[in-house]
Amino acid sequence: MDDIHHSQRGHQQRPWFTRQDLRLAAVTGLSAGLGLLSPIPYGYYLPLTTTAVLSSTYGNSMKLGIQRLLGSLMGVIILIIFTRGLELPLPLGLGLALAITRLFGGILGLQVGYKVAGNIIVMGWLVHEQNATVWGPIRLFWTGLGIVISLWASQSIWPSRTIPNLHGQFASLLSSIGQELINESSRLKQQFPTATSPKQQQAIRISLQKQLNAARQQQVLAQMELGVNPEQHPLHGLWSRIDLLTSQLLTSLWAIKSLTIPIQKPDQIKQIHYKESELIDIMSTQILRISAELKNPKTINCQEFNPKAMLEIKILSQDFNQWLEQTTEGTFATNIKQISKQQLRQIILRMTLIDYIRSAIVEATSPHSKSTITNIHR
Repeated sequence: MDDIHHSQRGHQQRPWFTRQDLRLAAVTGLSAGLGLLSPIPYGYYLPLTTTAVLSSTYGNSMKLGIQRLLGSLMGVIILIIFTRGLELPLPLGLGLALAITRLFGGILGLQVGYKVAGNIIVMGWLVHEQNATVWGPIRLFWTGLGIVISLWASQSIWPSRTIPNLHGQFASLLSSIGQELINESSRLKQQFPTATSPKQQQAIRISLQKQLNAARQQQVLAQMELGVNPEQHPLHGLWSRIDLLTSQLLTSLWAIKSLTIPIQKPDQIKQIHYKESELIDIMSTQILRISAELKNPKTINCQEFNPKAMLEIKILSQDFNQWLEQTTEGTFATNIKQISKQQLRQIILRMTLIDYIRSAIVEATSPHSKSTITNIHR
Protein backbone atom coordinates (compact mmCIF):
# COMPACT_ATOMS: atom_id res chain seq x y z
CA MET A 1 0.00 0.00 0.00
CA ASP A 2 2.83 2.39 0.82
CA ASP A 3 4.34 1.76 -2.59
CA ILE A 4 1.00 2.50 -4.24
CA HIS A 5 0.54 5.78 -2.35
CA HIS A 6 4.14 6.75 -3.07
CA SER A 7 3.57 6.05 -6.77
CA GLN A 8 0.39 8.17 -6.77
CA ARG A 9 2.21 11.04 -5.08
CA GLY A 10 4.95 10.76 -7.67
CA HIS A 11 2.43 11.09 -10.50
CA GLN A 12 0.87 14.14 -8.84
CA GLN A 13 4.17 15.95 -8.41
CA ARG A 14 4.69 19.04 -10.52
CA PRO A 15 7.18 18.55 -13.37
CA TRP A 16 10.62 20.12 -13.00
CA PHE A 17 9.77 22.80 -15.53
CA THR A 18 6.87 23.74 -17.77
CA ARG A 19 6.58 25.55 -21.08
CA GLN A 20 5.77 28.75 -19.16
CA ASP A 21 9.01 28.36 -17.22
CA LEU A 22 10.97 27.91 -20.44
CA ARG A 23 9.24 30.91 -21.97
CA LEU A 24 10.07 33.05 -18.94
CA ALA A 25 13.71 31.94 -18.99
CA ALA A 26 14.09 32.55 -22.73
CA VAL A 27 12.41 35.97 -22.72
CA THR A 28 14.28 37.11 -19.62
CA GLY A 29 17.60 35.96 -21.06
CA LEU A 30 17.02 37.72 -24.36
CA SER A 31 15.87 40.85 -22.52
CA ALA A 32 19.02 40.81 -20.41
CA GLY A 33 21.14 40.58 -23.54
CA LEU A 34 19.25 43.42 -25.18
CA GLY A 35 19.59 45.59 -22.10
CA LEU A 36 23.33 44.97 -21.78
CA LEU A 37 24.05 45.56 -25.47
CA SER A 38 21.95 48.71 -25.66
CA PRO A 39 23.77 52.07 -25.51
CA ILE A 40 21.00 53.31 -23.20
CA PRO A 41 22.13 52.94 -19.56
CA TYR A 42 20.40 50.95 -16.82
CA GLY A 43 19.39 48.20 -19.24
CA TYR A 44 19.25 45.66 -16.42
CA TYR A 45 15.77 46.99 -15.56
CA LEU A 46 14.45 45.33 -18.73
CA PRO A 47 14.91 41.69 -17.58
CA LEU A 48 13.77 42.68 -14.09
CA THR A 49 10.49 43.87 -15.59
CA THR A 50 9.91 40.80 -17.76
CA THR A 51 10.61 38.55 -14.78
CA ALA A 52 8.02 40.38 -12.69
CA VAL A 53 5.36 40.83 -15.37
CA LEU A 54 5.48 37.76 -17.63
CA SER A 55 2.86 35.40 -16.25
CA SER A 56 1.19 32.23 -17.46
CA THR A 57 -1.70 34.14 -19.02
CA TYR A 58 -2.10 37.30 -21.06
CA GLY A 59 -4.69 38.71 -18.65
CA ASN A 60 -2.44 38.30 -15.62
CA SER A 61 0.49 39.84 -17.49
CA MET A 62 -1.70 42.77 -18.48
CA LYS A 63 -2.80 43.40 -14.90
CA LEU A 64 0.74 43.13 -13.52
CA GLY A 65 2.04 45.34 -16.32
CA ILE A 66 -0.50 48.08 -15.63
CA GLN A 67 0.24 47.94 -11.91
CA ARG A 68 3.97 48.17 -12.50
CA LEU A 69 3.69 50.96 -15.08
CA LEU A 70 1.42 53.11 -12.90
CA GLY A 71 3.64 52.51 -9.88
CA SER A 72 6.79 53.40 -11.81
CA LEU A 73 5.23 56.57 -13.22
CA MET A 74 3.99 57.64 -9.81
CA GLY A 75 7.36 56.90 -8.20
CA VAL A 76 9.32 58.90 -10.80
CA ILE A 77 6.99 61.91 -10.50
CA ILE A 78 7.10 61.96 -6.70
CA LEU A 79 10.87 61.45 -6.72
CA ILE A 80 11.49 64.40 -9.04
CA ILE A 81 9.10 66.64 -7.10
CA PHE A 82 10.71 65.92 -3.73
CA THR A 83 14.34 65.90 -4.87
CA ARG A 84 14.17 68.89 -7.19
CA GLY A 85 11.12 70.90 -6.13
CA LEU A 86 11.18 70.63 -2.35
CA GLU A 87 14.20 71.11 -0.15
CA LEU A 88 13.48 68.97 2.89
CA PRO A 89 15.81 67.05 5.19
CA LEU A 90 16.36 63.49 4.03
CA PRO A 91 14.47 61.72 6.87
CA LEU A 92 11.47 64.04 6.64
CA GLY A 93 11.37 64.23 2.84
CA LEU A 94 11.78 60.49 2.33
CA GLY A 95 9.11 59.71 4.90
CA LEU A 96 6.63 62.15 3.36
CA ALA A 97 7.34 60.84 -0.14
CA LEU A 98 6.69 57.25 0.90
CA ALA A 99 3.53 58.26 2.77
CA ILE A 100 2.20 60.07 -0.29
CA THR A 101 3.10 57.05 -2.40
CA ARG A 102 1.06 54.79 -0.14
CA LEU A 103 -1.84 57.26 -0.18
CA PHE A 104 -2.00 57.57 -3.96
CA GLY A 105 -1.42 53.83 -4.32
CA GLY A 106 -4.54 53.21 -2.26
CA ILE A 107 -6.54 55.74 -4.25
CA LEU A 108 -5.50 54.12 -7.55
CA GLY A 109 -6.11 50.63 -6.17
CA LEU A 110 -2.51 49.52 -6.67
CA GLN A 111 -1.74 46.22 -4.98
CA VAL A 112 1.78 45.81 -6.33
CA GLY A 113 2.52 49.09 -8.04
CA TYR A 114 2.92 51.16 -4.88
CA LYS A 115 5.79 48.91 -3.80
CA VAL A 116 7.50 49.58 -7.12
CA ALA A 117 6.96 53.31 -6.59
CA GLY A 118 8.44 53.12 -3.10
CA ASN A 119 11.47 51.24 -4.40
CA ILE A 120 12.04 53.90 -7.07
CA ILE A 121 11.83 56.69 -4.49
CA VAL A 122 14.27 55.04 -2.09
CA MET A 123 16.75 53.99 -4.79
CA GLY A 124 16.50 57.29 -6.62
CA TRP A 125 16.96 59.37 -3.48
CA LEU A 126 19.78 57.38 -1.89
CA VAL A 127 21.69 56.10 -4.93
CA HIS A 128 20.81 58.32 -7.90
CA GLU A 129 20.11 61.64 -6.23
CA GLN A 130 22.57 63.53 -8.45
CA ASN A 131 20.95 62.35 -11.70
CA ALA A 132 17.44 61.45 -10.57
CA THR A 133 15.84 63.42 -13.41
CA VAL A 134 17.73 61.26 -15.91
CA TRP A 135 17.63 57.94 -14.10
CA GLY A 136 13.87 58.07 -13.44
CA PRO A 137 12.66 58.52 -17.05
CA ILE A 138 15.18 55.96 -18.33
CA ARG A 139 13.97 53.39 -15.82
CA LEU A 140 10.40 54.22 -16.86
CA PHE A 141 11.37 53.57 -20.49
CA TRP A 142 12.86 50.15 -19.72
CA THR A 143 9.80 49.27 -17.63
CA GLY A 144 7.44 50.13 -20.47
CA LEU A 145 9.51 48.16 -22.97
CA GLY A 146 9.61 45.17 -20.63
CA ILE A 147 5.83 45.24 -20.29
CA VAL A 148 5.37 45.34 -24.07
CA ILE A 149 7.76 42.40 -24.53
CA SER A 150 5.99 40.42 -21.79
CA LEU A 151 2.55 40.96 -23.33
CA TRP A 152 3.85 39.96 -26.76
CA ALA A 153 5.49 36.82 -25.36
CA SER A 154 2.37 35.77 -23.43
CA GLN A 155 0.34 35.79 -26.66
CA SER A 156 2.94 34.60 -29.16
CA ILE A 157 5.16 32.08 -27.33
CA TRP A 158 3.24 29.05 -26.03
CA PRO A 159 0.09 31.04 -25.27
CA SER A 160 -2.39 29.88 -22.67
CA ARG A 161 -4.96 27.25 -23.71
CA THR A 162 -7.62 28.63 -21.37
CA ILE A 163 -9.87 30.13 -24.06
CA PRO A 164 -9.63 27.17 -26.52
CA ASN A 165 -10.36 24.82 -23.61
CA LEU A 166 -13.45 26.85 -22.71
CA HIS A 167 -14.73 26.66 -26.28
CA GLY A 168 -14.07 22.94 -26.27
CA GLN A 169 -16.04 22.46 -23.04
CA PHE A 170 -19.01 24.47 -24.29
CA ALA A 171 -18.88 22.57 -27.60
CA SER A 172 -18.82 19.22 -25.80
CA LEU A 173 -21.79 20.25 -23.66
CA LEU A 174 -23.79 21.32 -26.72
CA SER A 175 -22.96 18.04 -28.45
CA SER A 176 -24.23 16.10 -25.43
CA ILE A 177 -27.45 18.12 -25.38
CA GLY A 178 -27.89 17.57 -29.12
CA GLN A 179 -27.49 13.81 -28.63
CA GLU A 180 -30.10 13.77 -25.87
CA LEU A 181 -32.53 15.61 -28.14
CA ILE A 182 -31.90 13.01 -30.84
CA ASN A 183 -32.84 10.33 -28.30
CA GLU A 184 -36.07 12.18 -27.52
CA SER A 185 -36.84 12.44 -31.22
CA SER A 186 -36.34 8.71 -31.59
CA ARG A 187 -38.84 8.07 -28.78
CA LEU A 188 -41.46 10.21 -30.51
CA LYS A 189 -41.10 8.13 -33.69
CA GLN A 190 -41.50 4.77 -31.96
CA GLN A 191 -44.88 3.05 -32.02
CA PHE A 192 -44.37 1.79 -28.48
CA PRO A 193 -41.73 4.02 -26.90
CA THR A 194 -39.98 2.89 -23.73
CA ALA A 195 -39.42 5.12 -20.74
CA THR A 196 -35.97 6.00 -19.47
CA SER A 197 -35.44 4.74 -15.94
CA PRO A 198 -35.19 7.36 -13.18
CA LYS A 199 -31.66 6.18 -12.44
CA GLN A 200 -30.57 6.76 -16.04
CA GLN A 201 -32.25 10.17 -16.12
CA GLN A 202 -30.48 11.16 -12.92
CA ALA A 203 -27.12 10.04 -14.30
CA ILE A 204 -27.67 12.03 -17.52
CA ARG A 205 -28.73 15.09 -15.57
CA ILE A 206 -25.72 14.96 -13.25
CA SER A 207 -23.34 14.47 -16.18
CA LEU A 208 -24.70 17.46 -18.12
CA GLN A 209 -24.81 19.65 -15.02
CA LYS A 210 -21.18 18.81 -14.25
CA GLN A 211 -20.21 19.80 -17.79
CA LEU A 212 -22.04 23.12 -17.41
CA ASN A 213 -20.42 23.84 -14.04
CA ALA A 214 -16.97 22.98 -15.41
CA ALA A 215 -17.49 25.29 -18.39
CA ARG A 216 -18.56 28.13 -16.10
CA GLN A 217 -15.51 27.65 -13.89
CA GLN A 218 -13.32 27.68 -16.99
CA GLN A 219 -15.09 30.85 -18.13
CA VAL A 220 -13.96 32.62 -14.95
CA LEU A 221 -10.35 31.80 -15.84
CA ALA A 222 -10.88 32.74 -19.48
CA GLN A 223 -12.18 36.16 -18.43
CA MET A 224 -8.69 36.94 -17.15
CA GLU A 225 -7.35 36.43 -20.67
CA LEU A 226 -9.42 39.31 -22.01
CA GLY A 227 -7.36 42.01 -20.31
CA VAL A 228 -8.81 45.24 -18.97
CA ASN A 229 -12.63 45.61 -19.04
CA PRO A 230 -13.36 42.02 -20.13
CA GLU A 231 -17.10 42.77 -20.20
CA GLN A 232 -16.49 44.95 -23.25
CA HIS A 233 -14.60 42.23 -25.13
CA PRO A 234 -16.44 40.54 -28.05
CA LEU A 235 -15.61 37.06 -26.71
CA HIS A 236 -17.34 37.89 -23.44
CA GLY A 237 -20.55 38.54 -25.37
CA LEU A 238 -20.14 35.30 -27.31
CA TRP A 239 -19.65 33.29 -24.11
CA SER A 240 -22.67 34.97 -22.53
CA ARG A 241 -24.84 33.94 -25.48
CA ILE A 242 -23.64 30.34 -25.31
CA ASP A 243 -24.05 30.18 -21.53
CA LEU A 244 -27.61 31.48 -21.85
CA LEU A 245 -28.36 29.03 -24.67
CA THR A 246 -27.07 26.00 -22.75
CA SER A 247 -29.07 27.00 -19.67
CA GLN A 248 -32.26 27.32 -21.74
CA LEU A 249 -31.61 24.02 -23.51
CA LEU A 250 -30.96 22.12 -20.30
CA THR A 251 -34.04 23.55 -18.58
CA SER A 252 -36.27 22.54 -21.50
CA LEU A 253 -34.58 19.16 -21.87
CA TRP A 254 -35.21 18.26 -18.22
CA ALA A 255 -38.85 19.30 -18.57
CA ILE A 256 -39.32 17.20 -21.73
CA LYS A 257 -37.71 14.15 -20.12
CA SER A 258 -40.02 14.49 -17.12
CA LEU A 259 -43.13 14.09 -19.31
CA THR A 260 -44.92 10.76 -19.58
CA ILE A 261 -44.34 8.39 -22.50
CA PRO A 262 -46.00 9.73 -25.66
CA ILE A 263 -49.11 7.81 -26.72
CA GLN A 264 -49.40 7.27 -30.47
CA LYS A 265 -53.21 7.36 -30.57
CA PRO A 266 -55.23 8.59 -32.38
CA ASP A 267 -53.51 8.98 -35.74
CA GLN A 268 -53.66 12.78 -35.57
CA ILE A 269 -51.63 12.70 -32.36
CA LYS A 270 -49.17 10.34 -33.99
CA GLN A 271 -48.75 12.89 -36.79
CA ILE A 272 -48.08 15.61 -34.22
CA HIS A 273 -45.36 13.49 -32.64
CA TYR A 274 -43.75 12.94 -36.03
CA LYS A 275 -43.87 16.68 -36.64
CA GLU A 276 -42.26 17.26 -33.25
CA SER A 277 -39.55 14.69 -33.94
CA GLU A 278 -38.86 16.33 -37.30
CA LEU A 279 -38.32 19.71 -35.62
CA ILE A 280 -36.21 18.14 -32.86
CA ASP A 281 -33.96 16.54 -35.48
CA ILE A 282 -33.48 19.93 -37.12
CA MET A 283 -32.74 21.57 -33.77
CA SER A 284 -30.23 18.85 -32.95
CA THR A 285 -28.49 19.58 -36.23
CA GLN A 286 -28.45 23.28 -35.38
CA ILE A 287 -26.97 22.63 -31.94
CA LEU A 288 -24.29 20.32 -33.32
CA ARG A 289 -23.34 22.91 -35.95
CA ILE A 290 -23.08 25.62 -33.28
CA SER A 291 -20.83 23.22 -31.37
CA ALA A 292 -18.64 22.81 -34.45
CA GLU A 293 -18.42 26.60 -34.89
CA LEU A 294 -17.30 26.95 -31.27
CA LYS A 295 -14.43 24.54 -31.84
CA ASN A 296 -13.41 26.30 -35.05
CA PRO A 297 -10.14 28.25 -34.40
CA LYS A 298 -11.45 31.05 -36.64
CA THR A 299 -14.12 31.81 -34.04
CA ILE A 300 -11.44 32.63 -31.46
CA ASN A 301 -9.27 34.52 -33.93
CA CYS A 302 -12.19 36.62 -35.23
CA GLN A 303 -13.65 36.91 -31.70
CA GLU A 304 -17.14 36.14 -33.01
CA PHE A 305 -19.15 33.50 -34.82
CA ASN A 306 -19.04 33.41 -38.60
CA PRO A 307 -22.16 35.46 -39.54
CA LYS A 308 -22.74 33.42 -42.70
CA ALA A 309 -22.56 30.13 -40.79
CA MET A 310 -24.92 31.44 -38.10
CA LEU A 311 -27.43 32.55 -40.75
CA GLU A 312 -27.31 29.11 -42.36
CA ILE A 313 -27.94 27.49 -38.98
CA LYS A 314 -30.78 29.87 -38.17
CA ILE A 315 -32.74 29.34 -41.40
CA LEU A 316 -32.82 25.55 -40.93
CA SER A 317 -35.89 25.93 -38.73
CA GLN A 318 -37.53 28.89 -40.44
CA ASP A 319 -40.29 26.65 -41.89
CA PHE A 320 -41.41 26.00 -38.31
CA ASN A 321 -41.90 29.63 -37.28
CA GLN A 322 -45.68 29.23 -37.00
CA TRP A 323 -45.80 25.48 -36.50
CA LEU A 324 -47.05 25.62 -32.90
CA GLU A 325 -50.14 27.69 -33.71
CA GLN A 326 -50.88 25.92 -36.98
CA THR A 327 -50.53 22.42 -35.54
CA THR A 328 -52.58 23.23 -32.47
CA GLU A 329 -55.42 24.82 -34.41
CA GLY A 330 -55.45 22.22 -37.19
CA THR A 331 -55.46 19.18 -34.92
CA PHE A 332 -57.27 20.05 -31.73
CA ALA A 333 -60.11 21.88 -33.47
CA THR A 334 -61.54 18.59 -34.81
CA ASN A 335 -60.14 15.94 -32.45
CA ILE A 336 -60.41 17.49 -29.03
CA LYS A 337 -63.08 15.00 -27.91
CA GLN A 338 -60.86 12.00 -28.69
CA ILE A 339 -58.07 13.22 -26.40
CA SER A 340 -58.11 13.03 -22.62
CA LYS A 341 -57.32 16.13 -20.60
CA GLN A 342 -54.12 14.56 -19.27
CA GLN A 343 -52.94 13.63 -22.76
CA LEU A 344 -53.89 17.07 -24.07
CA ARG A 345 -51.92 18.74 -21.29
CA GLN A 346 -48.84 16.62 -22.01
CA ILE A 347 -49.02 17.31 -25.76
CA ILE A 348 -49.37 21.06 -25.34
CA LEU A 349 -46.55 21.17 -22.78
CA ARG A 350 -44.20 19.16 -25.00
CA MET A 351 -44.98 21.32 -28.02
CA THR A 352 -44.43 24.49 -25.99
CA LEU A 353 -41.07 23.27 -24.69
CA ILE A 354 -39.92 22.26 -28.17
CA ASP A 355 -40.93 25.66 -29.53
CA TYR A 356 -39.06 27.32 -26.65
CA ILE A 357 -35.89 25.47 -27.66
CA ARG A 358 -36.42 26.56 -31.27
CA SER A 359 -36.78 30.19 -30.18
CA ALA A 360 -33.66 29.97 -27.98
CA ILE A 361 -31.59 28.68 -30.91
CA VAL A 362 -32.94 31.42 -33.18
CA GLU A 363 -32.02 34.04 -30.58
CA ALA A 364 -28.52 32.61 -30.12
CA THR A 365 -27.82 32.56 -33.85
CA SER A 366 -29.13 36.08 -34.49
CA PRO A 367 -26.75 39.06 -34.67
CA HIS A 368 -26.26 40.67 -31.27
CA SER A 369 -25.09 44.17 -30.45
CA LYS A 370 -22.93 44.86 -27.40
CA SER A 371 -25.74 46.80 -25.75
CA THR A 372 -28.15 43.88 -26.17
CA ILE A 373 -25.72 41.45 -24.57
CA THR A 374 -25.04 43.81 -21.69
CA ASN A 375 -28.75 44.29 -21.00
CA ILE A 376 -29.38 40.54 -20.98
CA HIS A 377 -26.86 39.94 -18.19
CA ARG A 378 -27.61 42.90 -15.94
